[in-house]
This record gives sequence, structure tokens and C-alpha cells, in this order.
Amino acid sequence: MNPQAAAARARVAERLRAAKRVVLTTHVTPDGDGLGSAVALARALVAMGKRAQVINCSTAPKELRFLYRRNEFEVYARERHDAEVLAADAVVATDIGGAQRMGKMEPVVRAARGARIVIDHHVYENDCFDVPYIVIGASSTAELVYDLLLEMEAPVTADVAEPLYVGLVADTGSFSYDAVTPRAHHFAARLLEAGVDPHAVWKKLTCNKPLLKVHVLGRLLASLTPECDGRLVWCKADLAFLRETGVEPRDAFEIVNHLLHVQGVEAGAFFLQLASDKTKVSVRSAGRLDVHGLAASYGGGGHRFAAGCTVDHVPFGEAVRQVLGALADDIRALDARTSPSAEDGG
Repeated sequence: MNPQAAAARARVAERLRAAKRVVLTTHVTPDGDGLGSAVALARALVAMGKRAQVINCSTAPKELRFLYRRNEFEVYARERHDAEVLAADAVVATDIGGAQRMGKMEPVVRAARGARIVIDHHVYENDCFDVPYIVIGASSTAELVYDLLLEMEAPVTADVAEPLYVGLVADTGSFSYDAVTPRAHHFAARLLEAGVDPHAVWKKLTCNKPLLKVHVLGRLLASLTPECDGRLVWCKADLAFLRETGVEPRDAFEIVNHLLHVQGVEAGAFFLQLASDKTKVSVRSAGRLDVHGLAASYGGGGHRFAAGCTVDHVPFGEAVRQVLGALADDIRALDARTSPSAEDGG
């Protein structure tokens, strides 16, 4: 057991045991891990007799709305929620990857008078939360929340286990990413023992896509462009593409899950135009190239092999050119470091 992680977990457990009112949140456009972790922890706290609710800066994607019930999740509105956040005994942010990713909730969370708690497994500089529980090597934030619930001797019922399982599946790529450990599989087994039906979860997550979204995914797949002799693939969705297809910008991001399926690829990138001079970038690595540094250079973050950023004040085409150039340079540098001549010192 990591003694630093254990100490951090104990501090969070102490604060939550003492709290009567808890507000939970996650990042903008919540994913399975961020939302699942928040919902699971909120339900466990309610079962312990506390008042707890998830309030987030943006709506949840349609395919994840099965995770919460009425009154468990609300979209933040300053006039309705600021007083609640400020009066809470604890504010808990899950899986945020950086305070700025709380969007319009960031100012009120920073001003919160209660304990400001973060539970996360991303790499970033924390300047917002006074009670951090960040473990970089964890498979998911859901894994950390589960350990926290054990620390608090809180009940892990089927209602709590299912959103945790969704978080685990989401952040391990259905147990395919490098962060998967024996411990992650033991965690999954405990959740199934608590009542999770993995087939039912798979159907909820996978078998509910609108036909439009599938058509758009097909168009993006057809537009994949190779670079660096096929070692790098990329595609883009500009404003004209979004207008023509009618797809929601966040729905287009599913393409990132397919970038590494091409044989021989080291890295893949997806570019989404948000405005004339604002581009959201998502990068994936097949496991050798560290893409976190590239994302961090633009103020983004994430993990070693999955990261993202926003390129501001640069025209869309130039943003694409810059990021692709940096990725190509990184691939060439990787080749130089791992070539036989480099290993032999020749």
C-alpha cells in the first residue's frame, strides 16, 4: 500500500465523516469515470445520513444519463447553486484533471468555505484543493472512491457499485489500457459481487447510439489521414462539418477511441474546431509515446498515453499544423532513442 495515498485517503475520510452537507462535481462534459465516481460517492454519503448532491458545470452526455436518478444531478446555475456550494461542509471534485476543467463552477469552488476535496488520478498542479487525494498510478478515480468507501466503512450496494464499474470501464478502455493492473481486476470482481451486471452495463453504454452519431463516426473514420509513414493518424471536424452534420461537438469525440486501431500507428490525434481561433485537441498513444507533455505545453493535461488540450488564439489550420508537427517530431525522437544504433551507443 502506498503510504502517501493511504494518508491522503484517511484525511478525506475524516473530513467526509464530519460533513453533513456535501456538494460533488466533476469536469466539463463529464465522462464515465468523473460522473460515475461522483454519483457513487454521493449515494454512499446519503446512505450514511448526509445531504449530498452532484452539481456540474455542464450536462451529462445522453449515454451516461442512466447513471443518476431525479434530484441526484443538477446543472450549475449561479443564482441557484452558489449559496449551496458556499454553505457545504465539503466540496468534492472527482477526476477533474485540473481546476480549470470545472468551467464556470471554478470560482465558487475556490471560494467554498468547507473542505475542498479532490479525488483524481491525473497529473497536474493543484492550486485549488486543500484536501487532495491524487494517486497517479490508479486505474481510475472510481478505484480511489471505492478505497475511500472502504476506509469510511460505507456500504457498497449495487446502486453504488454500478456507477463505480462504469468509471472503471471508461478509464481502462474496457480493461485494455496500460493502467490496468491485477488490482483493477480485483476491484471489478468486488463490484460484480456487489450486484453489478456487466452485460447490462455494456448495453447501456454501447447499444444506444443515435444513427446520426454512427454516420458521423463513419465519415470521420473515412477521413483518417496518415503521417510519418503511417505511424501517426489524424482527422478533424471543423465548424462547417459540425453545421453540415448537425452532430454535437462532444459526440464527435468518440472517434478518439478508434485512432489506435490502425496497424502500425504510434499516435492518433483528433482536432475539433470550437471557434475561428480555438481548437480542442485529443491525442492517444499506442503505449510508447508520452503525449502528456505535448498537451501540457498548450495548457492541457491527462495521462501519459491519453491527453488533451485547447489551442487558443491560433487559426484552425495552423493549430492542426503545429500539433501534427510536434507529434511527428516526438515520433522521430522516439525512433532515435529506441533504434539499435542508439541502444548500442553507435
